[in-house]
This record gives sequence, structure tokens and C-alpha cells, in this order.
Amino acid sequence: MKKTITFFMILLVANLGRLNAQSPGTLDNTFNGTGIQVIDNGNMDLFTDVKVQDDGKIVAVGMSYDASWNAIAVVYRFNSDGWLDISFGLGGSYMFTLNNEANIYACLIKENGSILLVGSTTDYSTYRILMIQLNSMGFPDENFGEAGVVVQQVGPDMNFFEDHAYGVTLQEDGKILVSGKSYNTDYRFVPVVIRFNANGSLDTSFGVNGVAGVPVTEVDNEFTKVRVQSDGKIVASGHISNGLSWFSLLIARFDEDGVLDSSFGTNGVVNLNLNNVDDEFFGMELIQDDEIVLCGFTTTQSDFYYHTLVMKFDASGQAVSGFGDNGAVVLGTEPMNVGNAMVLQDDNKILVVGTSGEKTPLNNDWAIWRLNPDGSLDNTFGNEGKVTTEFFGNADEALGIALSGNKIVVAGKARNTNNNHDMALARYNNDTNVNVEETNTLIDFVVAPNPVNAQGTISVNYDLKQSGIVMIELVDITGKSISVLSSGFEVSGQKAIQYDMPSDISNGVYFVRIKSNQTTFKTQKVVVF
Repeated sequence: MKKTITFFMILLVANLGRLNAQSPGTLDNTFNGTGIQVIDNGNMDLFTDVKVQDDGKIVAVGMSYDASWNAIAVVYRFNSDGWLDISFGLGGSYMFTLNNEANIYACLIKENGSILLVGSTTDYSTYRILMIQLNSMGFPDENFGEAGVVVQQVGPDMNFFEDHAYGVTLQEDGKILVSGKSYNTDYRFVPVVIRFNANGSLDTSFGVNGVAGVPVTEVDNEFTKVRVQSDGKIVASGHISNGLSWFSLLIARFDEDGVLDSSFGTNGVVNLNLNNVDDEFFGMELIQDDEIVLCGFTTTQSDFYYHTLVMKFDASGQAVSGFGDNGAVVLGTEPMNVGNAMVLQDDNKILVVGTSGEKTPLNNDWAIWRLNPDGSLDNTFGNEGKVTTEFFGNADEALGIALSGNKIVVAGKARNTNNNHDMALARYNNDTNVNVEETNTLIDFVVAPNPVNAQGTISVNYDLKQSGIVMIELVDITGKSISVLSSGFEVSGQKAIQYDMPSDISNGVYFVRIKSNQTTFKTQKVVVF
């Protein structure tokens, strides 16, 4: 399958100064020269999760659809400067097909560098849980499952079953906990936690034949996240249906053997609805004293607007009254605000990512909110605690978040002008761990004349401090490469290159982008008249 990588530039001329600022929430333009990386494989593509390795390399996972709309599991690894790590997999990526769909929703990185992916696969008659483990080089781990792949049925009906996995974590002993949903004998989805041994085999000592769930009365129920407390107890969250038309927030806690812990909530379960409409949890993390912080959305009954919801519960399953309004923070006045994922900073500030704006498929943007430990918006971050990023002017959604030193890495999807989703990745500046060493950058370079006539010639002058491979490109304001000025090995020293403007170039704003293998990107704006 032909792959096209678009180095997407989101620079509005009026805001060039702000993008170069290092204040919390601004795009980090040492990442891919723009702060943003977009991958378009031609159809619908999306990143669903992202993790950062100890060496700063970024692992982003998700799905890419082929021309027949079959979902292909994908993993990309990027160097800390935003370029694909070509030492990983085949040229920087790993792809896996199985049946009609190989869906990946979550990942984690093990201590030995192995990458574990979870999701589902289907032949359109049944769905089964899919797990893939890659070694640190991006190839299937032969010691996991069958050639690195596990396909597992956990539902009781041998003829008709649907099993899905959405979240994953590890126990201290290396066993794998997966959260999701599975049909019961009444064909209702049960929120489930499944435990696997480290080699991918089902751990039948957990729950009932490896599966732990909660009682349900309606059809649509699921766990999206699972975490392990300091005492080994297992917490899972998601939503549960209490009627045909609305969902409630769901948290459950299990003992280490997969039995509901009656000391938590009501008989091991928290079932809560705020407005008698739709409420769901998508993200969850644990903090000190095993308090639980979650994000998702709540719906307003009067207008069915979606509002980002952040809540905190104590270790017994009670809402923490000192957090927000009796344990709940509701964010956003626009029709669509959703928190899809979250991460906690070392200072206990809370970062939530999702979407904000009009209801899909109209225009909504990536959104990041930062909250103080008490639930108040952190006004030192972005615009009064919120940052939005727009790509092509269509519906965009951030689905995963990770921290990397004093940077915030976000992954998700951006709807392009062809009405397909592209995989999107962005890195933002943060104000924590500021002692982390930054990547060396190329010195400023000069482009002249500027502005330049559309039939003219520009000169690019720069001082290469260390010999290496250098690439210079002309890109448009969307980040699309117009032409490669030069690419190859160069000896250090003062450099100058003359370049005739393309014969078909239109008037407007463009950028010259330069990178060597020893440095990160630098860009210069060029106005063509």
C-alpha cells in the first residue's frame, strides 16, 4: 500500500511569534519543524493511543483502512525530533492484517522495550480480542502468543460471540489485564476485565475462566480503562446502560482473583448518572492513596450538548467533595466537548485531551485541558486552561496523550479536505521537568530575497556546524512538500544554495524547511508575489 507522509504545517502568519514561544500549551516546533505530524495513507486513518519510550522515541498506534475499507493495525515509531525512526519495523512502521478488521485501541511499553497492542478482530460474523506484541525493533515477538499474535474468544456462546478490548495494563508479576466488553448468553454486552499470562495465554485462575465482569440489565455496557491499585486490587471504568436511551458512569473494583470487592461503591460497583441522559468515562488514572481520577463526558438534558467531565473518587468509591463541585468538573459550553484520555503530571496537575467545538461531522478541534489538583482550570496553561488545535477545518479528535520530559505528546485523527481521517500527532511545550536536555537545533538560516517573485530565484544560506545528511524543502502552508531543494551528505561549513521557484507556484505564503541528521528542523517563511 502506498504511503504518503505529510509534514503538516499549521502556521498562521499572524501567530508565528506565538508558535516560537515556549509557554505551556504552545506547539513545540522542534518536533517535525511544526509541532505536528500527519500521515495520510489514502483512506481513513487514525491514531488511537500513544506512548513515549525512555529514550524519547514516540510509539503511536491505531488503524489504517485499505481501498476495500478493511482495517489494518498500524504502529509507527518516531524519533524525538518527529521524523520516522527507520530502524523500527519496515521503514518506521509495522502493519498487521487479519480477517476484515484488525483494530487497535491501546498500547503499552514493557520494561524490556516490547510493545503490547490490544484491540479486536472480526470476519463480520464474530469479534474476538486481538493482542499483538512487538519486540523493541518493531517485529512480532516470537515468545508471545502465536508468532507474536493472540486471538482470544472469551464469550460463552461458541456460535455467536462478540469480544472487544479497549484498555490494557500490567500487574507487578507481568500478567496482562485487558478491559473491554463481551456478550453474555442473553446477548448483552458485559463490561469485562480479562487476565492473560505474560506469554499471552489466558489466565483461567482469574474470575471465571480468565474473565471478571459486573451484572448488567441492558445491552450496551463496557470497560474502557483498567488500572491496578497499590494493594493489587483492580479498578476498571467505562459506562453501563440503565435504560434503552442513556448510559451511566461506571467504575468497578475487583480483588486480585477477579471477584468484585464489596467494600467499594455498592457491592463493588459505582453506577452514577448526572443528568439522566448519557454519561461515559473514557480515561482513568490512579494517584496517591489510590484515589481515582477519570475523564469522559456528560450530556445536558435540555439541549443534548456534550460537556467534558473530570471526576475524582476516593479508594472506597465515593466522590471527593473537595474536587470541583462535589467531585465533578464540567467543562465547555460548545455543543461538543469530550475528554477521551488523560495523564497526570508529577505535580498532580491533570491533562485531559479530546475534542471541542461543533458536533461531528461539523468543525470541532483537538482540545487539551489542564486542571489543578483541586479540579480548577490551570490558567497558566494555554488560554485559561485550554488549548485547541485545528487541522483542515473539519472534525478533529485527540484520542491519546503521553508525557515526555517537559513536552506533551498527543495523538488522534484529523479529517482532511477529502473527508477522510488522517493520523495526527502533535507535541506541545509544558512547564514541568524543565531540566530535561533539549535536542540540539540548527542555527537560524537566511532566505533571500524575501518576498520573492513567483518567477524568481531564492538563495538559502546557512552554517552547518557538523557534517551530515541535510534536506531542504519548500512546503506550502498546509505542510505539503512543493519541492526538495537539496538532499544529501554535506561537509560542515558555510553553505548557500540557489533555487528557481517552481513554474506553477501560486502567490502566497510558503516555508523553507531545513534539517540535518544531527539537528532538528528549522523553518523560514517565504512570501511569493
